[in-house]
Amino acid sequence: MHMPYRLLDGSCILRIYGSGDIFGDREVISERRLERVRIEIYRQKNADKNGEAVFSCGRVFYDCGRSVPEDIVFSQGGECSVIIRGEEFRVTEMKYHYGGGRLRFIVMELAG
Repeated sequence: MHMPYRLLDGSCILRIYGSGDIFGDREVISERRLERVRIEIYRQKNADKNGEAVFSCGRVFYDCGRSVPEDIVFSQGGECSVIIRGEEFRVTEMKYHYGGGRLRFIVMELAG
């Protein structure tokens, strides 16, 4: 099953980085605009040794049959980020959901 079109109301930019040098500078390999995706952004509190820190987290749902473009290649592990309304989020995890023996949608967990 696919996600309903009414839930796929967002768009974002997927940015893929190459390997960095010893100073941490990374080169942008590609940027692609994703359309008809579901975006959920929320604030999360985490306690560190100095107190509480509030940061943004979220998810992007990419439907393999309805999101555009269809020929997108995803990457993870610090090599990929998503830009939503001018704010860049790091992709921390990717989850693949199957149904009927086929890949139905991909969920990208974000941290920013």
